[in-house]
Amino acid sequence: MSWQLVFNDLKRNKTINIGLLLLMVFSATLAILSVIMTVQTLRSIDQLYQIAQPPHFLQMHKGDIDEIAIDEFMQDSPNVTDYQIVKMINIYGEDIQISKANQTFDLSESQLDLGFVKQNPEKDLLLNGQHEKIILSQGQIGVPIILKDSYDLTIGDTLTLYDTYDFVISDFVVDAQMNSTLASSTRFLLSDDDFNLLEDKMGENEFIIETYFTSSDDASAFQTTYENAGLAQNGQAVTYRMMFILSAFIDMVTVFVILLVSILALIVAFICMRFTILASIEEEIREIGILKAIGFSFHDIRDIYLNKYRLIAVIAVSLGYLLAFGFSGFTTNHITATFGEVPVAVSTYLIAIAIAALVYLLIILYSKRVLKSLKGISVVDALNGKNQDQSDSHDGLYRTQSMNINWILGLREIRYKKKDWAIVFAVTMIAMVIILVPVNLLNTLQSPEFVSYMGSSQKDMLIEIANGDSVEASYQQVKAILDQDDSIEFYQEERRVRVQTFDVTNELMNLTIDSGQNAGSGLQYLEGRAPIEANEIALSYFNEDKIGKSVGDSLQLEYNNTIEEYIIVGIYQDVTSGGFTAKATNEFNGIPSEKYSFSIVVQDWIDPTTLSDYWTQVMGPEIKVYPMTEFIDQTLGGVSQQLNSMIVAVVVIAIMIVVILISLFLKLRLVKDHSQTAIMKAIGFSSRDIQKQYLVKVGTVALVGILAGIVMSQFGGNYLVNFGLNIAGIGIKEVQLIANNYVGFIAVPVVLISVVFCVTLISVQTVRKQAIMTLIAE
Repeated sequence: MSWQLVFNDLKRNKTINIGLLLLMVFSATLAILSVIMTVQTLRSIDQLYQIAQPPHFLQMHKGDIDEIAIDEFMQDSPNVTDYQIVKMINIYGEDIQISKANQTFDLSESQLDLGFVKQNPEKDLLLNGQHEKIILSQGQIGVPIILKDSYDLTIGDTLTLYDTYDFVISDFVVDAQMNSTLASSTRFLLSDDDFNLLEDKMGENEFIIETYFTSSDDASAFQTTYENAGLAQNGQAVTYRMMFILSAFIDMVTVFVILLVSILALIVAFICMRFTILASIEEEIREIGILKAIGFSFHDIRDIYLNKYRLIAVIAVSLGYLLAFGFSGFTTNHITATFGEVPVAVSTYLIAIAIAALVYLLIILYSKRVLKSLKGISVVDALNGKNQDQSDSHDGLYRTQSMNINWILGLREIRYKKKDWAIVFAVTMIAMVIILVPVNLLNTLQSPEFVSYMGSSQKDMLIEIANGDSVEASYQQVKAILDQDDSIEFYQEERRVRVQTFDVTNELMNLTIDSGQNAGSGLQYLEGRAPIEANEIALSYFNEDKIGKSVGDSLQLEYNNTIEEYIIVGIYQDVTSGGFTAKATNEFNGIPSEKYSFSIVVQDWIDPTTLSDYWTQVMGPEIKVYPMTEFIDQTLGGVSQQLNSMIVAVVVIAIMIVVILISLFLKLRLVKDHSQTAIMKAIGFSSRDIQKQYLVKVGTVALVGILAGIVMSQFGGNYLVNFGLNIAGIGIKEVQLIANNYVGFIAVPVVLISVVFCVTLISVQTVRKQAIMTLIAE
């Protein structure tokens, strides 16, 4: 009997039930999709790592190395299970030319170090998109897959080195250790014969000392031992953990956005369920009274309603499951392109089923909670139709005689029946949050201010001199050029040195410090401030955790055969050098420089990009000159591109949620207001007047909801994003989102309020078709 009642209700209220079904489908699809992306990202990287076998620790070094000393050190290290030295030929972008069918260009705009290698025998293999070891013939070349979309490269294009050596692009390389724009380098693959032909004849040699352990957790301790041994180490050191984080970061940002939208969509579905359940109870109050009078218990009546939502929820999560896997090809496209093709595993299907079951369970539990209101309905009240709130009569018309009567009635109902219109407020507010949080995150990542989270202060340009045999000569050259250039307003310089201190377990560790008169100024500090005095130091967020000290504590630094005590005055955020850096104003005389960097502010009339091109020609390609906006774009370009694609989908989803919810709400509201509509028509109000009142009511509440959504996205959005960053573990703990004022305060509000008005206008057209006598009779 109860199921017959369920089917009758589904037939009678098709529009309402279909709308509720769609909302549940949205929620289930997005929730399952976020899990599929998470699992596929981790599985893709894991499978890539199993086949490619990247090192647990790598140390890059430019210039000559003592291979015998490295061999002896590795053989004497008990935790080392294997190691290899990979030789790489670094060639500057302007010496690499790409020829396509209709154009020719070079790679001078690339800020990555471009290295050329040959295939390794067994470990650190360079693979194709099917996770197969690439074997090339002479004249063929494998190009890093992260450059494919940036330069629209295709198989068959020609790559020329120094206008002399031509190679045909035959494959795209999936590189386990350098597969992200967040890395500083990327590798091209040559055949053994071609590599031997070019070796020591062009470019600059750089070596990658790769080490393997029984457990990747041994990398950190080994790094300190290796560096203290005085072996080749004038380049970047990278651990297995940092490789994994950098590889997964772009796709995990996408997962975060999808998961956020799915949670908010589920909240909207709950709001809609609550409204429809309470509306159904109110509409069928007399029938409920009859059922109670003839002996139906609370559980019997609740199950009649609950079975309908069980059926809708089962259909919704089933459709959501199918749609999630249907759309997964689109959302995991970047994963496939970056890490290669990995088939969906049985475990992925099972985890997706578990998430679908969880969504179903949440829907049913919430439905049960709302249906508890049936307990408070007595038989007498139900038979008399007294479940509606009996509000006091409020008459304030005489106070606002100058206002249009339709505005008065519309605003009056909002004022005295706030709960009835809360759903419009909640839906528009959530829709704004769904759109603005990803938009503000994208705007923050693209903002010049974001460089303050990357270990540098916000300036117009950045010049970096990496470690090498000519680091000091290059420093003098750059400084001389900057001192004589009138286009510069001012510049600040930092010198990177390495000292020793003790970690939280009291083990000796190396500490990388950027020193200079203004070191640490302009960064985003979680606590404290930049160092000012010579005995003050600021630590990165990761180093605070590793060393186990915070602001106000003293820190002993060992260098030049002495131990000096410093006071920690600040904790800042940094994604460079694996997040393990420090800042100090002390010059640390007598310690070799690992790197120099210059942060530059140019005169107002100077274009940083033009000046950057000029300086690159004057200083030489071995010195990295970046306009700051270009530096951020190339470093985080992959994240921004992925987020851009997601935002389009998010906007469509948010608008669909608004359309469905407002349509459902007005359909139920118009049914509930039948008698009121009849009375208003009887006393002389036209259908157009009644429609205007609905526009006033819905439009006003929606506008307030939109304003609340703007506020929520500005403040609540920070907490959501920071929660995701903490999980990601990339060296940033806390970000202040930068709003896109045009999008947040003009474009999105105008679009949403326009959608609301259009949906309302269409929905209230039924008022014209309602005859007075029919409404009174009902």
